[in-house]
Amino acid sequence: MKPKVVIVAGGLATRMRPVTEDMPKCMLDVNGKPLVQHQMEFFRKNGFYNFIFCIMHLGEKVESFFKDGSDFGVKIEYSHEDRLFGTAGAVKLVEGIAGDTCIVFYGDNLTSMNFDSLLEFHRARESDFTVVSQQIPKGKITSSLLTLGDTGKITLFIEKPEESAFETSNALYYNRGIYVMNKNIFSLIPKNAKYDFGHDLIPDLVKRGLNIYAYVTDEFFHEFGRPEKYRKFLAEFKNKRVL
Repeated sequence: MKPKVVIVAGGLATRMRPVTEDMPKCMLDVNGKPLVQHQMEFFRKNGFYNFIFCIMHLGEKVESFFKDGSDFGVKIEYSHEDRLFGTAGAVKLVEGIAGDTCIVFYGDNLTSMNFDSLLEFHRARESDFTVVSQQIPKGKITSSLLTLGDTGKITLFIEKPEESAFETSNALYYNRGIYVMNKNIFSLIPKNAKYDFGHDLIPDLVKRGLNIYAYVTDEFFHEFGRPEKYRKFLAEFKNKRVL
């Protein structure tokens, strides 16, 4: 059986306001469907049927639309934050139902990447935690920075790096915000505390010397971070029911 997909969708989405004033970002309309529905249909098409939604801000709109998932051919469970715990802190709440391995996916992203290949890589490397990554083009500044060893093991992870960190001849990579996570990682996330994957957990895993790897891919990926990105995407994919 394929692992559960944990969809992190509880944030306030302040960068997307006023678009998200009365709608959670994962529910933004994209050609007549909520953004996250497009992604869920892609997962279902590829054999992933079990989902956990981590919700808070306007989360009732997510739950009232998708319910238990049966109308969409999937099974959905929900985890409700009573306050924002950060991305990793939100996932900590599903420790008891996530299974031995889970995929963590942010609800404001879209991708057509091959998740079976990702899972195969995770297993082959005996990875505890795998970060989907992409190489940074020379001269580009990104919001995260990774360096890798010969086998893809992450040797350095910096969230919000200084510009000087990019001044190197070594190959650099950045975090796509999609993870494969083994059950043992949950014990390293504090309870009832604000804790993020990028700021806190991943740097800690690297520091501890755990088996944390980067799965490098340049497959289609889109993150809806700001209103202008949303508008540009709608224009590019206008009237397409399947993205």
